[in-house]
Amino acid sequence: MPLAARALGSESVAAKQMRVGIEDAFWHDVLAHPDEDAPRLIYADWLDEHNDPRGEFIRVQCALAQLSDEDPRRWPLELREQELLREHTEKWLPKGIKNVKCIFRRGFVEEITVWVGDSFPVVEQIFLLEPIQCIHIFLISSRTEEQPIAEGTRILQRLIPWSHLARLRGLHLHFAIDGEGLRKLSESICLDHLTHLTLQLANRDALRFLVTSFSLTNLRQLNLSGNGLTHEGARILAEGRLLSQLETLHLESNLLGDAGAMAIRDWPALPRLTRLRLGHNQMFAAGVQALAQAPALRHLISLDLFGNISCDAGAVALASSPWTHLQALNLRFNGVGDKGVQALARSETLSQLTRLNLTANRITDVGARFLIASPCLPRLVRLDLQRNTISAAEQSCLRDRFGPFVYC
Repeated sequence: MPLAARALGSESVAAKQMRVGIEDAFWHDVLAHPDEDAPRLIYADWLDEHNDPRGEFIRVQCALAQLSDEDPRRWPLELREQELLREHTEKWLPKGIKNVKCIFRRGFVEEITVWVGDSFPVVEQIFLLEPIQCIHIFLISSRTEEQPIAEGTRILQRLIPWSHLARLRGLHLHFAIDGEGLRKLSESICLDHLTHLTLQLANRDALRFLVTSFSLTNLRQLNLSGNGLTHEGARILAEGRLLSQLETLHLESNLLGDAGAMAIRDWPALPRLTRLRLGHNQMFAAGVQALAQAPALRHLISLDLFGNISCDAGAVALASSPWTHLQALNLRFNGVGDKGVQALARSETLSQLTRLNLTANRITDVGARFLIASPCLPRLVRLDLQRNTISAAEQSCLRDRFGPFVYC
């Protein structure tokens, strides 16, 4: 086990063996109950008693797992998390694992990224050492004459019989899959346990199969970023039952455009959908105005429009939307000026915002003063305004109003 290999200073041999045995018992309990916090926190207590900083790390990450992305209590915890990772990551990573990217969740490696070529990588060891619940698989093209779909199908054939798939909650396949590949995947593996899924779909037939024929009863987050989806894809998404069960939908870096936003406006009400990411979709003010009218988006907690061109007219539309639950809004690099900021600052429907990202827009001291004087942003504590034209004096006033998590 990783911890058993740790040096134990001047302890006697018997004491070392006892500590290793106790530590291994804690570790096995975590592996046997990967969904539970209790074994991790009990282990953290023991680590605290032995002055091991990983005890604090486990507690910090378990606390973060209980907070939504928009909760202001996250940010001090995230700062401490990063401090601990910078100092101790190398020591805490599993030994002997090469060419695998690891991400810690709740104090242990839960998410890994692997790159595959002619053969599926040997990652059996890490599944024995860590409570892995999520995997990202990228394709290393080793046969330049082979078409991407054919190569993706070949990797799927190696993936389908893999025994560890049954324990995963997140499956993220970053290579092209067509409808036939999805059909084989759905027929060969029970995917009802998945809560998070990322796919690179090869064509419209694959998208239609996904939303109408795939059995994913527990899926809560779907990532279809970078799939080249147009307004037709937005309409296909609404054809099946899958959309209605989602809580989070990522559609960044597609080709939705204003027509796609208008298709989203026609989606039925989606009371479960609380987080939507639409960055880099070539949406202009008309598209953002359509989104603001969409019944499907009325329960949103978080909306990301990074890299679209909503401009002031789009910001005004968002400020007038019925989104009374919205807590996080990302309008980074959207061409928003002082008039748009004025509308946001005066919006009573956006009074629940805790996080607002206005990085790289056209905001001056005038817009900054609208924010400072706003009576409608009582909960805002994270404000991003980098790459705007705001003076040092107004930056100081912004921090006085909203606190330390103002970045200019």
